[in-house]
Amino acid sequence: MSQVLVKALRRLLDAHPKPVAASVMTREQKKQLDEFSRRTHSILLLTKGRGVSYLIQERSVVELTLRQFVPDADFNASLPQRAKNIAATRSSKKGPVNHDVTYVLAKTVGDPTWYQGDTKILELQRGTNKFGAVALEIGGQRNHDLRTLHPLWLVENQALFDQLNWLPTDKPSTVIWYRGQLHNKLIEWLSVSERTIKVYFFADYDGVGLNNFRRLKDRLQQRAEFWLMPHWRARLTCYGQNQLWIDTAREFSSFERKGEACLGQSKELRALIEAMKKQGLALEQEAVWLSITQDGRFDLEKGNDPEEEPQTLEIPQ
Repeated sequence: MSQVLVKALRRLLDAHPKPVAASVMTREQKKQLDEFSRRTHSILLLTKGRGVSYLIQERSVVELTLRQFVPDADFNASLPQRAKNIAATRSSKKGPVNHDVTYVLAKTVGDPTWYQGDTKILELQRGTNKFGAVALEIGGQRNHDLRTLHPLWLVENQALFDQLNWLPTDKPSTVIWYRGQLHNKLIEWLSVSERTIKVYFFADYDGVGLNNFRRLKDRLQQRAEFWLMPHWRARLTCYGQNQLWIDTAREFSSFERKGEACLGQSKELRALIEAMKKQGLALEQEAVWLSITQDGRFDLEKGNDPEEEPQTLEIPQ
């Protein structure tokens, strides 16, 4: 039984023993009520003039049917949402599925300064030193007033979070691993201007990564920056992947349609987009560790990429 029919039968039960006009039902509800009436003969279709109404004829059949598909209609309203979904639909995935909070893993580098309100806290640095990383609850009240005087880095893939020797600075900062899709709650949390002075975004150079950056940039504006690894042109040519380009083509097209503001603020990002389109290639983050010596065109150690000037990253103090 679909939830459309469940809602329609509940409406009839609430009105019983009075009929319910068909005009207040949706087209799909009327279709399913008509089919249910033909199968069970527990609902009557009443015609008066040009109007049609539904009336329960066998209440016990309707109630038994609802109990089969809605095992607990009187569940506690304080239950977690997915538990309520099971009570109402026998499936945690039918109905609202969002959680109130989400969790991200973070690491500190160089002892960045963090505050909880006006109180300086050391838990993030201590947790990183003792356990390797810390978990932050995002979206609730627990960390709503957490802020740092130093930059944040967002990385997509675990390898970049595990090993931080790719970072272009040893200045104090915090690295957050967001795992594939950037959660709306994390974007909302970062959008608070007091949270951090800068967010550097380092993702795979593909449609998904670019679209995630666009969503972040829309909320953070100048505080969000897409980080391009050194000598990205040579790395894209040498290690870029056509299949990844194909697999994320839809997201890439979406970024081009909606990301004009991002491109207008960064010539380097626009150059990356044009290079990806021209070559039909996308690039994974882990290429940041690889040297390029193909045909002797470019040697990372010597830094003699003829098409690209080395970038220097200025980290706010």
